[in-house]
Amino acid sequence: MPDHSQVPPQTDKLADSPAFPDDIAVSGKVIDENGSGLPGVSILVKGTQLGTTTDQNGSYLLDVPNPDAILVFSFVGYISQETVVGNQTTIDISLKPDLKALEEVVVVGYGTQKKSDLTGSVVRANIEAFRESPNVNLAQSLQGTVPGLNIGQVTQAGQNPSISIRGRTTINGNQNVLLVVDGIIFTGNMSDLNPADIESVDVLKDPSSMAIYGAQAANGVILITTKGGQKATKPIFNYTGSYTTQTPSNTLHLLDRDGFIKKAGDVDWQKAFLAPDYTQPNPAFSYADVANDPPLRAGFENGTNYNWWDNTTNPGFIASHNLSVRGSGQEFSYFLSGGYTNQKGFVMNDKFKRITTRINIENKIFKWFRIGAQTFGSFSDYSGVSPALNGITIMSPLVQPTDAEGNYILNPNGTNNANPFLVAAADDFDKRNNLFGNFYANIDVPFVKGLSYRINYGHNYSWDRNYNSNPYANGAAGGAFKTNVHSYDWTLDNIVNYKKSFKEIHNVDVTLVAGRRERKYENTTATGTNYSNLRLIYNNLSLGTIQNIGSEAWDESYLYQTGRINYEFKYRYLLTATLRRDGFSGFAENKKTALFPSLGFGWVLSEENFMKVPAITMLKLRGSYGTNGNLVSRYASLARLNAYPAYVFGEGGSTEFGQLVTTLANPNLSWETTTGFNFGLDFSLLKNRLSGSVDYYRTTTNDLIFNVNIPEVTGFNQITSNVGNIANRGIELILNGKVADAGDFKWNATFNLASNRNRIVSLLGLDNDGDGVEDDLVASGLFIGQPIGAIYDYESAGIIQIGEEAPTGYFVGTHRIVDQNGDGFIDAQDRVIRGQNEPAYNFGLLNEFSYRNFTLRFFINSIQGGKNGYRALNMPSSLGIGDNIRRNNFWRELDYWTPANPDARYRGLDQGAATEYNYYDNRSFVRLQDVTLSYGLGQSVAGKLGLQGLKVFVSGKNLATLTKWVGWDPETGSGLATNGLPVMKGISVGLDVRF
Repeated sequence: MPDHSQVPPQTDKLADSPAFPDDIAVSGKVIDENGSGLPGVSILVKGTQLGTTTDQNGSYLLDVPNPDAILVFSFVGYISQETVVGNQTTIDISLKPDLKALEEVVVVGYGTQKKSDLTGSVVRANIEAFRESPNVNLAQSLQGTVPGLNIGQVTQAGQNPSISIRGRTTINGNQNVLLVVDGIIFTGNMSDLNPADIESVDVLKDPSSMAIYGAQAANGVILITTKGGQKATKPIFNYTGSYTTQTPSNTLHLLDRDGFIKKAGDVDWQKAFLAPDYTQPNPAFSYADVANDPPLRAGFENGTNYNWWDNTTNPGFIASHNLSVRGSGQEFSYFLSGGYTNQKGFVMNDKFKRITTRINIENKIFKWFRIGAQTFGSFSDYSGVSPALNGITIMSPLVQPTDAEGNYILNPNGTNNANPFLVAAADDFDKRNNLFGNFYANIDVPFVKGLSYRINYGHNYSWDRNYNSNPYANGAAGGAFKTNVHSYDWTLDNIVNYKKSFKEIHNVDVTLVAGRRERKYENTTATGTNYSNLRLIYNNLSLGTIQNIGSEAWDESYLYQTGRINYEFKYRYLLTATLRRDGFSGFAENKKTALFPSLGFGWVLSEENFMKVPAITMLKLRGSYGTNGNLVSRYASLARLNAYPAYVFGEGGSTEFGQLVTTLANPNLSWETTTGFNFGLDFSLLKNRLSGSVDYYRTTTNDLIFNVNIPEVTGFNQITSNVGNIANRGIELILNGKVADAGDFKWNATFNLASNRNRIVSLLGLDNDGDGVEDDLVASGLFIGQPIGAIYDYESAGIIQIGEEAPTGYFVGTHRIVDQNGDGFIDAQDRVIRGQNEPAYNFGLLNEFSYRNFTLRFFINSIQGGKNGYRALNMPSSLGIGDNIRRNNFWRELDYWTPANPDARYRGLDQGAATEYNYYDNRSFVRLQDVTLSYGLGQSVAGKLGLQGLKVFVSGKNLATLTKWVGWDPETGSGLATNGLPVMKGISVGLDVRF
């Protein structure tokens, strides 16, 4: 049974006209089979569009025209009821569940299925629980909520997070998850979608369920369904708005003047401190003794203390406004919306603005014929260039970016390090636009019950414009460019579906699909450099002394056919079989088409007589096996040409361009194929008080796309081929619990857990050393029997201290590298596997408490690495030697060696060793990711204000993170590097009103 407690209540009073003297005010409460109030129940005066919906407690208030009026009470998953008003002014209703309708329906690709009929691993994300969270991107509402779905963090305004499903299954192949919006493959970004327009998100995770999308599905599929018109309702207007603060969830600090001067003494500790232990300051030492750069020396003498980081950053914000209207008549339904998002990031010029519009309409021409359109436009503005952070974080506080007149100093520290603020002085125009439309017609074939035909015609057109000019570019000679990008793809799907029930024990659902898809892309860039002035910014590139033009374009097409049959016997035995044939223009000459089959079985144990146990509401075993593909790049199998200046006809003469073959053709290059099985158990216990599922899966990816080295006598050094395979396995768990249900107080909880492991089984199949074991590809960091993200590096035996003997090439204050093979030398043979990038497991915990009109939710997200997992390189990139380390600034949190700090993490600052030791930190964390407190106004009060519903809320994002990671954030892997960025936390206040 769906958990309606997480569905925002609609306290919508649909009647927009005032009550007349003869109207009868009717009120009451609608409850479910357990006596709990049902929010969102539709109440209509039969034969009219006059109606309302219940509030969070199930209460309603409605003015009806006369005593003969008939009220119709309806709610998804419950049997509708009708009652005559008569002389009643209070009408309480108890709705009975419709056991068949209560079954959750999920999108499975080219159709829908009841969750109870699934044989594969398909999960619907609970996006309702995160409606009030300040999420600019839809993917942020999915983060940590679906086991096996991995969503990365974002650190910039309007940024798209990384997305993966069930780990990594390829080395060099495409790693992008397939996005499908309203049945059409979507090539845009998640940031193009307005989260307020989304009705549901379903995730296909196992090879069987993904096989419906064949050669493009190996990395998983996310099916996004947008909102449509509500059944038989007058227009319902909905406004939501929120304002969110943006500050770093963690803070790092650059060294100030005093810290920078102290650091100089730590660099030259043999001068700045007294022997023999070098912990007592040398009173004769001064920073002026080691300040070799005149600007730094001048800043030391005049007391300069400039904070480069604080002048680059400021608290940001997110302002979001959405207005929509939805409804339907007898034959026509609609959903119209508009949204505006304005996000200012933490760093100067980090900005994102987005305007979205959506029109979803459907019209029933005849009882058997419907047409409709699902369209949206997204118009994003990323204009502005941020300062160069890797320059900001190394600039000394003893120098400033501007002179006394306020003009930028090109090289503040007197070296070739450019002023990092110069790039931010650009006049930058960066707008990205997307138009999407799916136009469809659906025919329920007359006289053949259960047979339907649907045609989808989808379009996706995007155009991006990035124009930029900067007087400080090219050594202050000035530069400008214009880049125009256009991409277009169209899809035509023909879908035939037949559903039939025989003798009420056999149920058949057959889907056939034949379709075609084409994608086109073009890009043109024009640049100009060396300008006498840039008053016309980028609008007259011809004024540049040097001009260049570049362009590119490509075209690719797909042809596919799919068949799927779902068979159900006595509601207890389930079978799903799918076969897809894919043709792709990018496939090699001898491999133009591919077949991707799958088979799934299900057994509903709870329908068997021997499992009629009172505590078991539902119990189902399922298993599936299938094959998916991962496309090669469109021209990977072809010999490619590059143009080059072949000959110059004398001094000042013209240049003749030639063509050079740069890659070898491979007419047998094929797609990567991922084959695997999935076993699952779905259960519901104690009258649905506890429900969930467990999945175990194992997949193997064969024919990996890899650039194989070949003898250069051929004229080439490599060829793209299919080699080796990777194994992937994991386990996933979902638990849903109704912890407490005591009248007005309810407590629901959801817990999910996922663990994934990948392993390289084979690579090139070579055994050059003759040891009987296949060789690793050490240069590529790939090792047989190890994960793709294995970390192969040197180990440290500790930092060499004062008084200890340092090996040749090493010094006091540097790490002593372990000689693994004991040959007396430190070389590449002394590297070992130290861990891996992949985590051991991750989990999420959502708690929801409701009391009367109050609702409190909080969500905890965690990724854990275990002993040697989920590790990332965490080295301060500003560490150097000689004058560079003397002039460079870095983070105060850098724990470096000095004689007074012998147990430090990082080496000393004065000298680098022959072989540097690298730190790989554990990124494990537990994060309080989302917290929301909301209050919904009661129906009676809202009605008096002329509203259908009103809700106010306060929410928090990334409020607390528990971790041992040193640096900005463990989830992004941003540590002490010079170009790192923090993850933002924020407090949001918002309003949700319906009228």
